[in-house]
Amino acid sequence: MTTMEGAIRSALLSLTQTGAADVAASARKTAITALLAIVAAVLATASAGCAVAALWIYAAPLIGPATAMLAVAFCLLILCLAVVFLASLVARTARRPRPAVSPEVLLAEAARLLKDQKGTMLVAALVAGMLVGNDSRKQ
Repeated sequence: MTTMEGAIRSALLSLTQTGAADVAASARKTAITALLAIVAAVLATASAGCAVAALWIYAAPLIGPATAMLAVAFCLLILCLAVVFLASLVARTARRPRPAVSPEVLLAEAARLLKDQKGTMLVAALVAGMLVGNDSRKQ
């Protein structure tokens, strides 16, 4: 294997391990997901408000206005505790695994290759840029 092939393989390996090849697509998907989550949160809040008002209106003649307010508050507290519990479960399980190779090692290797093989690294950067540009155009 020539040094040029080694440099290109090193560049492609670093691209695939760091996920730089699909950064634009990932950012676009994240923005759309965040927007949809905000819309869903607004709709869920309105729905919960209507349900709380309906419960309060239904319970007021049966158990009195003050007791109905306490019953609705208790239901909201139970829902709040359930959401906090679910959030703590998600926070524990949503930790990202570390990449197989640390970014410092990749940067040190890239700096060494750039110092030793300037022309080869420029060609590898050109190929990597073409791959990233071609991949982002397909989506």
